[in-house]
Amino acid sequence: MKRIILCLILLVLLVPLMALSIHPREIVQPFDSVEELSGVDFSKELAPNQEAWIDQTKIHLLTIGPGDPLYAWFGHSALVITQPSGSKVMYDWGIFDPDQPHFYLNFALGRMYYYVVASEATWRIQEAIDEVRDVKLIELSFPKEAKFALISFLQKNIQSEYSTYLYHFYYDNCSTRIRDIINAATGGAFQSWAENSPTDTTLRDSAMQNMIHNPLIFWALDFLQGKTIDERLNRYDEMYLPEALHQSVLDFTYPDGTKLAITEEILQDTKDLGIRFTVPENPVSYDWAYGLSGLAIGVLLLALGRKHPKFKGLLLALILFVMAVLGSLLLFMMSFSDMDMTYYNLNILFVHPLLFIPAFTFLFHKKETSKVLSFSVLVMVTLLVGRLILPAIFVQDNLRIILLLLPIFYSGSTFQSRRNSVGR
Repeated sequence: MKRIILCLILLVLLVPLMALSIHPREIVQPFDSVEELSGVDFSKELAPNQEAWIDQTKIHLLTIGPGDPLYAWFGHSALVITQPSGSKVMYDWGIFDPDQPHFYLNFALGRMYYYVVASEATWRIQEAIDEVRDVKLIELSFPKEAKFALISFLQKNIQSEYSTYLYHFYYDNCSTRIRDIINAATGGAFQSWAENSPTDTTLRDSAMQNMIHNPLIFWALDFLQGKTIDERLNRYDEMYLPEALHQSVLDFTYPDGTKLAITEEILQDTKDLGIRFTVPENPVSYDWAYGLSGLAIGVLLLALGRKHPKFKGLLLALILFVMAVLGSLLLFMMSFSDMDMTYYNLNILFVHPLLFIPAFTFLFHKKETSKVLSFSVLVMVTLLVGRLILPAIFVQDNLRIILLLLPIFYSGSTFQSRRNSVGR
Protein backbone atom coordinates (compact mmCIF):
# COMPACT_ATOMS: atom_id res chain seq x y z
CA MET A 1 0.00 0.00 0.00
CA LYS A 2 2.81 2.42 0.86
CA ARG A 3 4.42 1.84 -2.53
CA ILE A 4 1.14 2.51 -4.32
CA ILE A 5 0.64 5.73 -2.35
CA LEU A 6 4.20 6.84 -3.15
CA CYS A 7 3.69 6.14 -6.85
CA LEU A 8 0.48 8.15 -6.82
CA ILE A 9 2.21 11.06 -5.11
CA LEU A 10 5.05 11.00 -7.65
CA LEU A 11 2.51 10.83 -10.48
CA VAL A 12 0.65 13.84 -9.11
CA LEU A 13 3.94 15.74 -8.88
CA LEU A 14 5.29 14.79 -12.30
CA VAL A 15 2.32 14.81 -14.66
CA PRO A 16 1.72 18.57 -14.23
CA LEU A 17 5.28 19.09 -15.44
CA MET A 18 4.00 18.18 -18.89
CA ALA A 19 1.66 21.16 -18.76
CA LEU A 20 4.65 23.43 -18.25
CA SER A 21 5.49 22.74 -21.90
CA ILE A 22 2.55 24.89 -23.02
CA HIS A 23 4.08 28.20 -24.05
CA PRO A 24 1.44 30.70 -25.15
CA ARG A 25 4.01 33.48 -25.67
CA GLU A 26 4.97 34.36 -29.20
CA ILE A 27 8.63 33.99 -30.11
CA VAL A 28 9.79 37.14 -31.89
CA GLN A 29 11.86 36.62 -35.01
CA PRO A 30 13.86 39.85 -35.58
CA PHE A 31 14.30 39.08 -39.25
CA ASP A 32 11.78 36.79 -40.90
CA SER A 33 13.26 36.09 -44.32
CA VAL A 34 10.08 34.45 -45.64
CA GLU A 35 8.10 37.57 -44.80
CA GLU A 36 10.73 39.79 -46.42
CA LEU A 37 10.92 37.58 -49.50
CA SER A 38 7.16 37.79 -49.97
CA GLY A 39 7.59 41.51 -50.64
CA VAL A 40 10.24 41.04 -53.34
CA ASP A 41 9.17 41.19 -56.99
CA PHE A 42 11.08 38.40 -58.70
CA SER A 43 9.53 39.14 -62.10
CA LYS A 44 10.30 42.87 -62.31
CA GLU A 45 11.52 43.80 -65.79
CA LEU A 46 15.21 44.67 -66.01
CA ALA A 47 16.90 47.60 -67.69
CA PRO A 48 19.33 46.73 -70.54
CA ASN A 49 22.40 47.45 -68.40
CA GLN A 50 20.99 45.24 -65.64
CA GLU A 51 20.42 42.40 -68.12
CA ALA A 52 23.99 42.69 -69.40
CA TRP A 53 25.33 42.53 -65.84
CA ILE A 54 23.16 39.60 -64.79
CA ASP A 55 24.12 37.57 -67.88
CA GLN A 56 27.71 37.59 -66.66
CA THR A 57 26.84 36.83 -63.03
CA LYS A 58 26.55 33.34 -61.58
CA ILE A 59 24.83 32.05 -58.44
CA HIS A 60 26.11 28.87 -56.80
CA LEU A 61 24.89 26.79 -53.89
CA LEU A 62 27.88 25.84 -51.75
CA THR A 63 27.54 22.70 -49.62
CA ILE A 64 30.20 21.80 -47.08
CA GLY A 65 30.20 18.38 -45.45
CA PRO A 66 30.43 17.56 -41.73
CA GLY A 67 33.37 18.79 -39.68
CA ASP A 68 34.88 17.77 -36.36
CA PRO A 69 33.23 20.20 -33.85
CA LEU A 70 29.71 19.35 -32.67
CA TYR A 71 28.20 22.40 -34.37
CA ALA A 72 29.74 21.25 -37.69
CA TRP A 73 28.42 17.67 -37.63
CA PHE A 74 25.52 18.58 -39.90
CA GLY A 75 27.53 20.40 -42.54
CA HIS A 76 26.95 23.86 -43.91
CA SER A 77 25.26 25.73 -46.76
CA ALA A 78 25.95 29.12 -48.34
CA LEU A 79 25.32 31.05 -51.54
CA VAL A 80 28.19 32.26 -53.70
CA ILE A 81 27.76 35.10 -56.19
CA THR A 82 30.37 35.30 -58.94
CA GLN A 83 30.40 38.83 -60.38
CA PRO A 84 31.45 39.80 -63.92
CA SER A 85 34.79 41.02 -62.52
CA GLY A 86 35.49 37.47 -61.31
CA SER A 87 35.19 38.28 -57.60
CA LYS A 88 33.25 35.74 -55.55
CA VAL A 89 31.09 36.79 -52.59
CA MET A 90 29.84 34.19 -50.13
CA TYR A 91 26.60 34.81 -48.22
CA ASP A 92 26.60 32.78 -45.01
CA TRP A 93 23.73 32.50 -42.48
CA GLY A 94 25.65 30.27 -40.07
CA ILE A 95 27.63 32.83 -38.09
CA PHE A 96 27.37 33.00 -34.31
CA ASP A 97 29.46 34.65 -31.62
CA PRO A 98 30.42 32.36 -28.69
CA ASP A 99 31.77 35.41 -26.84
CA GLN A 100 28.43 37.19 -26.74
CA PRO A 101 27.07 37.83 -23.20
CA HIS A 102 25.26 34.86 -21.65
CA PHE A 103 25.99 32.68 -24.68
CA TYR A 104 25.44 29.30 -22.98
CA LEU A 105 22.36 30.50 -21.08
CA ASN A 106 20.85 31.82 -24.31
CA PHE A 107 21.61 28.49 -25.95
CA ALA A 108 19.78 26.60 -23.17
CA LEU A 109 16.88 29.04 -23.42
CA GLY A 110 16.63 28.56 -27.20
CA ARG A 111 17.46 32.20 -27.86
CA MET A 112 20.50 31.82 -30.06
CA TYR A 113 20.99 34.67 -32.50
CA TYR A 114 22.83 33.99 -35.73
CA TYR A 115 24.07 36.43 -38.35
CA VAL A 116 24.36 36.59 -42.10
CA VAL A 117 27.64 37.93 -43.42
CA ALA A 118 29.15 38.48 -46.84
CA SER A 119 32.79 37.52 -47.26
CA GLU A 120 35.28 36.70 -49.97
CA ALA A 121 34.34 33.19 -51.07
CA THR A 122 37.68 31.86 -52.30
CA TRP A 123 39.38 31.75 -48.92
CA ARG A 124 36.23 30.46 -47.21
CA ILE A 125 36.08 27.56 -49.65
CA GLN A 126 39.79 26.91 -49.26
CA GLU A 127 39.33 26.93 -45.48
CA ALA A 128 36.77 24.10 -45.77
CA ILE A 129 39.10 22.19 -48.09
CA ASP A 130 41.97 22.60 -45.61
CA GLU A 131 39.70 21.19 -42.87
CA VAL A 132 39.35 18.11 -45.11
CA ARG A 133 35.60 18.44 -45.49
CA ASP A 134 33.43 17.66 -48.50
CA VAL A 135 32.97 20.74 -50.70
CA LYS A 136 30.45 20.91 -53.54
CA LEU A 137 29.15 23.69 -55.78
CA ILE A 138 25.96 23.77 -57.86
CA GLU A 139 25.36 26.58 -60.34
CA LEU A 140 21.71 27.60 -60.08
CA SER A 141 19.44 28.44 -62.98
CA PHE A 142 16.97 31.30 -62.47
CA PRO A 143 15.12 33.61 -64.84
CA LYS A 144 17.05 36.85 -65.32
CA GLU A 145 14.53 38.88 -63.35
CA ALA A 146 14.53 36.44 -60.44
CA LYS A 147 18.32 36.25 -60.50
CA PHE A 148 18.69 40.04 -60.22
CA ALA A 149 16.03 40.29 -57.49
CA LEU A 150 17.71 37.49 -55.52
CA ILE A 151 21.10 39.24 -55.57
CA SER A 152 19.49 42.55 -54.60
CA PHE A 153 17.81 40.78 -51.67
CA LEU A 154 21.14 39.34 -50.55
CA GLN A 155 22.77 42.74 -50.58
CA LYS A 156 19.94 44.10 -48.45
CA ASN A 157 20.07 41.00 -46.24
CA ILE A 158 23.54 41.78 -44.89
CA GLN A 159 22.67 45.30 -43.77
CA SER A 160 22.57 45.73 -40.01
CA GLU A 161 18.78 45.75 -39.62
CA TYR A 162 18.47 42.45 -41.50
CA SER A 163 21.62 40.65 -40.44
CA THR A 164 20.41 38.96 -37.24
CA TYR A 165 17.87 36.18 -36.87
CA LEU A 166 16.70 33.83 -34.14
CA TYR A 167 18.23 30.46 -34.88
CA HIS A 168 16.20 27.26 -34.76
CA PHE A 169 17.96 23.96 -35.36
CA TYR A 170 15.18 22.48 -37.52
CA TYR A 171 13.14 25.39 -38.83
CA ASP A 172 15.46 28.36 -39.27
CA ASN A 173 19.14 27.78 -39.96
CA CYS A 174 21.83 28.29 -42.58
CA SER A 175 20.20 25.75 -44.88
CA THR A 176 16.51 26.68 -44.51
CA ARG A 177 17.31 30.36 -45.15
CA ILE A 178 18.80 29.43 -48.53
CA ARG A 179 15.96 26.97 -49.23
CA ASP A 180 13.42 29.77 -48.76
CA ILE A 181 15.39 32.14 -50.99
CA ILE A 182 15.61 29.52 -53.76
CA ASN A 183 11.89 28.84 -53.40
CA ALA A 184 11.02 32.53 -53.73
CA ALA A 185 13.21 32.83 -56.84
CA THR A 186 11.39 29.86 -58.42
CA GLY A 187 8.00 31.45 -57.77
CA GLY A 188 7.11 28.89 -55.12
CA ALA A 189 7.59 25.92 -57.45
CA PHE A 190 10.46 24.52 -55.39
CA GLN A 191 8.38 24.33 -52.21
CA SER A 192 5.32 22.96 -54.00
CA TRP A 193 7.40 20.16 -55.50
CA ALA A 194 9.20 19.34 -52.26
CA GLU A 195 6.10 19.36 -50.05
CA ASN A 196 4.49 16.85 -52.39
CA SER A 197 7.48 14.54 -52.03
CA PRO A 198 7.11 12.62 -48.72
CA THR A 199 10.04 10.90 -47.08
CA ASP A 200 10.35 7.85 -44.86
CA THR A 201 12.09 9.72 -42.05
CA THR A 202 11.43 12.12 -39.17
CA LEU A 203 13.43 15.00 -37.77
CA ARG A 204 14.69 12.71 -35.02
CA ASP A 205 15.74 9.95 -37.41
CA SER A 206 17.42 12.27 -39.89
CA ALA A 207 19.33 14.07 -37.14
CA MET A 208 20.41 10.72 -35.66
CA GLN A 209 22.35 9.79 -38.78
CA ASN A 210 24.64 12.80 -38.25
CA MET A 211 25.15 12.18 -34.52
CA ILE A 212 25.13 8.44 -33.92
CA HIS A 213 28.92 8.22 -34.33
CA ASN A 214 28.99 9.63 -30.78
CA PRO A 215 26.40 7.44 -28.99
CA LEU A 216 26.50 9.27 -25.63
CA ILE A 217 26.04 12.78 -27.02
CA PHE A 218 23.34 11.56 -29.37
CA TRP A 219 21.50 9.76 -26.54
CA ALA A 220 21.55 12.86 -24.34
CA LEU A 221 20.28 15.14 -27.12
CA ASP A 222 17.74 12.51 -28.13
CA PHE A 223 16.53 12.37 -24.53
CA LEU A 224 15.97 16.14 -24.38
CA GLN A 225 13.64 16.19 -27.41
CA GLY A 226 9.95 15.36 -27.27
CA LYS A 227 7.29 14.13 -29.63
CA THR A 228 7.22 17.24 -31.83
CA ILE A 229 10.13 15.90 -33.91
CA ASP A 230 8.57 12.49 -34.58
CA GLU A 231 6.23 13.37 -37.43
CA ARG A 232 7.01 12.22 -40.96
CA LEU A 233 8.79 14.78 -43.10
CA ASN A 234 8.38 15.96 -46.65
CA ARG A 235 11.45 16.99 -48.63
CA TYR A 236 10.94 20.69 -47.87
CA ASP A 237 11.14 20.00 -44.13
CA GLU A 238 14.13 17.72 -44.64
CA MET A 239 16.11 20.56 -46.19
CA TYR A 240 17.15 21.80 -42.76
CA LEU A 241 20.08 19.51 -43.57
CA PRO A 242 22.58 21.01 -46.05
CA GLU A 243 23.05 17.68 -47.83
CA ALA A 244 19.27 17.30 -48.28
CA LEU A 245 19.12 20.82 -49.76
CA HIS A 246 21.97 19.97 -52.12
CA GLN A 247 20.29 16.78 -53.33
CA SER A 248 16.89 18.48 -53.72
CA VAL A 249 18.42 21.22 -55.87
CA LEU A 250 19.93 18.52 -58.09
CA ASP A 251 16.56 16.75 -58.37
CA PHE A 252 14.27 19.73 -58.93
CA THR A 253 12.98 20.55 -62.39
CA TYR A 254 10.91 23.61 -63.33
CA PRO A 255 7.40 22.94 -64.72
CA ASP A 256 8.77 23.67 -68.22
CA GLY A 257 11.38 20.92 -67.86
CA THR A 258 14.38 23.16 -67.11
CA LYS A 259 16.72 21.89 -64.40
CA LEU A 260 17.46 24.16 -61.45
CA ALA A 261 20.99 22.77 -61.32
CA ILE A 262 23.08 23.83 -64.30
CA THR A 263 26.28 22.10 -63.23
CA GLU A 264 27.63 20.31 -60.16
CA GLU A 265 31.30 20.63 -59.22
CA ILE A 266 32.90 18.41 -56.57
CA LEU A 267 35.84 20.35 -55.16
CA GLN A 268 36.65 17.75 -52.51
CA ASP A 269 35.23 14.34 -51.61
CA THR A 270 36.45 12.81 -48.34
CA LYS A 271 34.29 9.69 -48.34
CA ASP A 272 37.16 7.27 -48.93
CA LEU A 273 39.68 9.02 -46.68
CA GLY A 274 38.25 7.66 -43.42
CA ILE A 275 39.17 10.75 -41.40
CA ARG A 276 35.80 11.12 -39.68
CA PHE A 277 32.31 9.67 -39.56
CA THR A 278 30.25 9.25 -42.70
CA VAL A 279 26.50 9.77 -42.82
CA PRO A 280 24.65 6.58 -43.87
CA GLU A 281 22.77 6.90 -47.14
CA ASN A 282 19.85 4.92 -45.72
CA PRO A 283 18.48 5.51 -42.18
CA VAL A 284 19.77 2.96 -39.67
CA SER A 285 18.18 2.19 -36.28
CA TYR A 286 20.46 1.64 -33.31
CA ASP A 287 17.77 0.71 -30.77
CA TRP A 288 19.25 -2.75 -30.39
CA ALA A 289 22.66 -1.35 -29.40
CA TYR A 290 21.20 0.78 -26.60
CA GLY A 291 19.06 -2.16 -25.47
CA LEU A 292 22.07 -4.47 -25.23
CA SER A 293 24.10 -1.78 -23.44
CA GLY A 294 21.36 -1.24 -20.88
CA LEU A 295 20.96 -4.97 -20.36
CA ALA A 296 24.71 -5.43 -19.84
CA ILE A 297 24.87 -2.60 -17.28
CA GLY A 298 21.77 -3.89 -15.50
CA VAL A 299 23.17 -7.42 -15.24
CA LEU A 300 26.48 -6.01 -13.98
CA LEU A 301 24.69 -4.04 -11.27
CA LEU A 302 22.67 -7.07 -10.16
CA ALA A 303 25.85 -9.15 -10.00
CA LEU A 304 27.65 -6.48 -8.01
CA GLY A 305 24.69 -6.27 -5.63
CA ARG A 306 25.23 -9.90 -4.59
CA LYS A 307 29.01 -9.82 -4.11
CA HIS A 308 30.03 -6.17 -3.90
CA PRO A 309 27.03 -4.09 -2.81
CA LYS A 310 29.20 -1.04 -2.06
CA PHE A 311 30.48 -0.94 -5.64
CA LYS A 312 26.95 -1.37 -6.93
CA GLY A 313 25.76 1.53 -4.77
CA LEU A 314 28.61 3.75 -5.94
CA LEU A 315 28.09 2.98 -9.64
CA LEU A 316 24.31 3.27 -9.45
CA ALA A 317 24.58 6.53 -7.50
CA LEU A 318 26.83 7.98 -10.21
CA ILE A 319 24.44 6.94 -13.00
CA LEU A 320 21.40 8.30 -11.16
CA PHE A 321 23.16 11.56 -10.37
CA VAL A 322 23.90 12.08 -14.07
CA MET A 323 20.29 11.22 -14.94
CA ALA A 324 18.98 13.62 -12.27
CA VAL A 325 21.09 16.42 -13.73
CA LEU A 326 19.82 15.59 -17.22
CA GLY A 327 16.24 15.46 -15.96
CA SER A 328 16.70 18.83 -14.23
CA LEU A 329 17.99 20.30 -17.49
CA LEU A 330 14.99 18.89 -19.35
CA LEU A 331 12.58 20.32 -16.78
CA PHE A 332 14.24 23.72 -17.08
CA MET A 333 14.06 23.68 -20.88
CA MET A 334 10.44 22.50 -20.88
CA SER A 335 9.45 25.20 -18.43
CA PHE A 336 11.47 28.26 -19.35
CA SER A 337 13.13 27.90 -22.75
CA ASP A 338 11.97 28.60 -26.29
CA MET A 339 13.32 25.26 -27.52
CA ASP A 340 9.98 23.88 -28.61
CA MET A 341 11.49 20.51 -29.49
CA THR A 342 11.76 19.82 -25.73
CA TYR A 343 8.06 20.42 -25.04
CA TYR A 344 5.60 17.60 -24.18
CA ASN A 345 8.49 15.26 -23.46
CA LEU A 346 7.38 11.98 -21.86
CA ASN A 347 10.92 11.31 -20.65
CA ILE A 348 10.36 13.73 -17.75
CA LEU A 349 8.02 11.14 -16.22
CA PHE A 350 10.86 8.73 -15.45
CA VAL A 351 14.03 10.87 -15.60
CA HIS A 352 13.55 13.87 -13.34
CA PRO A 353 15.11 15.81 -10.43
CA LEU A 354 13.64 13.36 -7.89
CA LEU A 355 16.36 10.92 -8.95
CA PHE A 356 18.72 12.91 -6.75
CA ILE A 357 17.00 11.14 -3.82
CA PRO A 358 18.06 7.57 -4.70
CA ALA A 359 21.42 8.84 -5.98
CA PHE A 360 22.38 10.19 -2.57
CA THR A 361 20.63 7.32 -0.77
CA PHE A 362 22.71 4.71 -2.58
CA LEU A 363 25.87 6.75 -2.03
CA PHE A 364 25.58 7.54 1.68
CA HIS A 365 23.09 5.11 3.22
CA LYS A 366 24.20 1.86 1.57
CA LYS A 367 20.64 0.99 0.54
CA GLU A 368 20.14 -1.53 -2.26
CA THR A 369 16.69 -0.53 -3.50
CA SER A 370 14.66 2.62 -4.23
CA LYS A 371 10.93 3.29 -4.45
CA VAL A 372 11.58 6.27 -6.74
CA LEU A 373 13.21 3.88 -9.20
CA SER A 374 10.25 1.51 -8.81
CA PHE A 375 8.00 4.31 -9.99
CA SER A 376 10.27 5.07 -12.94
CA VAL A 377 10.35 1.39 -13.90
CA LEU A 378 6.54 1.27 -13.75
CA VAL A 379 6.29 4.34 -16.00
CA MET A 380 8.75 2.93 -18.55
CA VAL A 381 6.94 -0.41 -18.70
CA THR A 382 3.65 1.46 -19.15
CA LEU A 383 5.14 3.49 -22.01
CA LEU A 384 6.47 0.35 -23.68
CA VAL A 385 3.07 -1.31 -23.49
CA GLY A 386 1.44 1.89 -24.73
CA ARG A 387 3.73 1.95 -27.77
CA LEU A 388 2.61 -1.57 -28.63
CA ILE A 389 -1.16 -1.24 -28.20
CA LEU A 390 -1.75 2.51 -28.79
CA PRO A 391 0.97 3.70 -31.19
CA ALA A 392 -1.20 6.59 -32.41
CA ILE A 393 -1.18 8.07 -28.89
CA PHE A 394 2.32 7.14 -27.75
CA VAL A 395 4.02 8.75 -30.74
CA GLN A 396 7.23 9.89 -29.06
CA ASP A 397 10.14 7.80 -30.26
CA ASN A 398 11.90 7.28 -26.94
CA LEU A 399 12.53 3.56 -27.28
CA ARG A 400 16.31 4.05 -27.15
CA ILE A 401 15.94 5.98 -23.90
CA ILE A 402 13.79 3.31 -22.26
CA LEU A 403 15.80 0.34 -23.49
CA LEU A 404 18.99 1.75 -21.98
CA LEU A 405 17.53 2.86 -18.65
CA LEU A 406 14.95 0.17 -17.85
CA PRO A 407 17.43 -2.59 -16.89
CA ILE A 408 19.58 -0.10 -14.96
CA PHE A 409 16.68 1.35 -12.99
CA TYR A 410 15.26 -2.13 -12.40
CA SER A 411 18.49 -3.21 -10.74
CA GLY A 412 17.97 -0.54 -8.07
CA SER A 413 14.20 -0.70 -7.78
CA THR A 414 12.07 -2.25 -5.05
CA PHE A 415 11.29 -5.14 -7.37
CA GLN A 416 14.64 -6.63 -6.37
CA SER A 417 13.81 -6.46 -2.68
CA ARG A 418 10.47 -8.12 -3.36
CA ARG A 419 12.21 -10.96 -5.07
CA ASN A 420 14.72 -11.28 -2.25
CA SER A 421 11.98 -11.28 0.40
CA VAL A 422 10.21 -14.11 -1.42
CA GLY A 423 13.44 -16.10 -1.37
CA ARG A 424 13.67 -15.71 2.38
